[in-house]
Amino acid sequence: MPDALDYLILAAHPDDAELFCGGTIIKMRELGYSVGILDFSRGEAATCGTVEMRDAETVAADAILQPAWRANLCLPDSNLRDNDATRRLVVDIIRQFRVKMLIAPVDSCRHPDHAAVAAVARNASFFAGAGTFPSDYAPWRPQGLIRHPEYEDVPSSFVVDISSQYVAKMAATACYASQFYTSATGEKPTIAGSRRFYERMVSRFRHYGNLAGVEYGEPFIADGQLRVEDPLRHVGVR
Repeated sequence: MPDALDYLILAAHPDDAELFCGGTIIKMRELGYSVGILDFSRGEAATCGTVEMRDAETVAADAILQPAWRANLCLPDSNLRDNDATRRLVVDIIRQFRVKMLIAPVDSCRHPDHAAVAAVARNASFFAGAGTFPSDYAPWRPQGLIRHPEYEDVPSSFVVDISSQYVAKMAATACYASQFYTSATGEKPTIAGSRRFYERMVSRFRHYGNLAGVEYGEPFIADGQLRVEDPLRHVGVR
C-alpha cells in the first residue's frame, strides 16, 4: 500500500475508470506518479454479468493499469448518494493518502450514480481540508479536482495525449467483456454493450486527440482556472 497518492480516480462502477481515463492512469504511472482508483460500487445492478464476473474483470484490468492502490466502497449500485456517510468515507481516503489531485465525472452525467460521485468529489474535496470535519485522519485538501466528460461533447480544459497508451487502455477496458462489446464476445443487450457504443468511444478518443494534434486523447475539465508557470513548456517547447 502506498504512503501517498498523486492521483485518485473516483468511479461509480468498476470499468468507469478504464473507459473514461484509463490512458491517463497508465500515462501518469509511466511518468512516475502514484495513481489510485476508488470504485464506489461493485456493479451489482448491471443488466449483464454478475458481481463475481465484474470482480474478476477488475483484477484482469488492474494487471494492465497497474494502479498503486485500488479499493471498492461496496455501496449500493443504482443508489449512490452524496450524503454525510459517503463523504466521510471519501474524506478519510483523501486524508489517509494525502491525495494531490482528484479525478471524477462531470456534474452533468446522465447516469444518476455518476452524478452522485461527481457531487461527492466536490464536497469531499472541500471537507477533507476542514479541521472540524469528523475523520480518523488529519485534515488534507487536494490541490486540484479535474473532471472527465463521459458521452457528451463538451469543451475541455485540456486533453491528455494517450497515443502511446491507447492500446493498453482499450485492452484494460476490454477486460470487462460482460459489459462491453468485444470482437471475441460480441454485443450485449445494452447501449454500452453495443458495437455502436464501442465505435463511438473509439471515435471520441480520436476526436479529442485530433483537437490536441495527436492520435488519441482523453479530455478533462478543470474546476476553476488552471495555473501555468511557463506557457512554452506547457505546449511542449523545451
